[in-house]
Amino acid sequence: MWGPGYAGSRDTTDTSTSPLSPGNIGSLVNAGYGVVSIDERGFGDDTGTARSMDPNFEGLMDLSVMDWAQANLTWIKYGPTLEGDDPHEPVMGSIGGSYGGMYQLMLLDIDKRHRLHAIVPQITPYDLNYSLYPNAVVKDNWDLILYGAGYSGGSLGTGYGHEDPFLTQDVVDSVETNVESQPEHDFFGYHSDSYFCNGTPIATDGPGYSPLFAPNHPPKINAMMWQGMRDTLFTFNNAYNNYMCLKQGGGDVRLFTYQSGHNTLQGVPDPYMYEFYSPTDDLSSNCASTNVDTATTAFFNQYLKGMAGAANSVPTGPCLSFSTPLTGTSQGVLVPSVTTGHAGTHYSIPTTYAVAGAGLDTPISVPLGSAFSAASVVGGLPRLEVTITPVVATGEPILFFGIGQTHASQPGTWDLIDNQLTPVRGAGPVTVDMTGIAAQIAPGDQLSLLIFGLEDQYTASGDVNAANPTIVPVTVSGDLWVPLISNPVAAP
Repeated sequence: MWGPGYAGSRDTTDTSTSPLSPGNIGSLVNAGYGVVSIDERGFGDDTGTARSMDPNFEGLMDLSVMDWAQANLTWIKYGPTLEGDDPHEPVMGSIGGSYGGMYQLMLLDIDKRHRLHAIVPQITPYDLNYSLYPNAVVKDNWDLILYGAGYSGGSLGTGYGHEDPFLTQDVVDSVETNVESQPEHDFFGYHSDSYFCNGTPIATDGPGYSPLFAPNHPPKINAMMWQGMRDTLFTFNNAYNNYMCLKQGGGDVRLFTYQSGHNTLQGVPDPYMYEFYSPTDDLSSNCASTNVDTATTAFFNQYLKGMAGAANSVPTGPCLSFSTPLTGTSQGVLVPSVTTGHAGTHYSIPTTYAVAGAGLDTPISVPLGSAFSAASVVGGLPRLEVTITPVVATGEPILFFGIGQTHASQPGTWDLIDNQLTPVRGAGPVTVDMTGIAAQIAPGDQLSLLIFGLEDQYTASGDVNAANPTIVPVTVSGDLWVPLISNPVAAP
């Protein structure tokens, strides 16, 4: 099965190249696979309204597509389910990216017949609340881009309004008020893989609806996940959390990153992308020499066709992608596990003055040690544990944290690694996994914690927001752990 990105439609030509709808149908057809390409609810030729991959709506519809395929396609292969509880079920796989990755995880979570044997979700969320409202901060640029795409999506010529009215109104309200409502939080929570992975019940599916599916953990699956390191909509943390969840099922679960993703759309500013990196770097679908389409076919050959060892050429350990400055050559490292939490290198953050709501795109830089004397690699999830203390009680501070790199070739200029920010709302103690990053560190480079009072990825949702415009001077102090990789293994 192949599903499109949000507001997209099914592929009828075998040649989709959209960054929101990755998955090379043509190469799979040439390799002997049959592919069912689908429209999701509200888009393409479907006449419903989109509810952001709602199991109650999109889920039941996509299950009916699986049922239709099983009833009508005579060439489908049959065999036992992965868990062996049924000896005769279709052997199915799935591809697609973004929204086209969400449907794969949803079907894995809700199909009680467990017909999926192998999935390849790309640039896909784990928790929509984390992706759209990270740490209770409205990701206004991306939220409005998605809302606009969905509102005007579809190909029936029926004009605008392809999204459910609740979804339309609440996204607009959240940007205007700078707050996500509880009904919206429940709505997006139920539509996320995190609902099934965490096993925590949710009361509502937006006004008037209740979840039809209990938060049961996903079954065993063979999965190969790809995420963009510079993707600021669905960040690396999403793929990492999906990876950790699905590994618990005991299948072959692999994690890769590349440089492309939603950042390819140029939806939010990425000011240093073309200053330090190749102009075509954000189009790369490789982790080093491993190409996503080639790896997908090999993975399916092993787990759908039963060709033993077919995926042996595809690395099994997590592959973290980065680009050597200005060379345009896709590179990366293989790691036995992703560095998170206190496993990183510790740095103390001295008391540092910052002003929430001021200094657009001008960070406060807190140097992390001295310049590197030898080449190194940073890759994983930094951990931030700080206390934010208002200097005067003037309002609720919103700050944006990132890891900066100054290149020895251009001293004095801070490159926000992978353009990734971690927003933090409120005062007091903060403990948070920062957004994942991966980068090469050259001799003479230096790292820094960057603290922004305002940043243009969150134009309307910092303290300048019209719903509650404030300027809040604060101090920040505490600890930071950076995922420096000792003895990195270059990816083949």
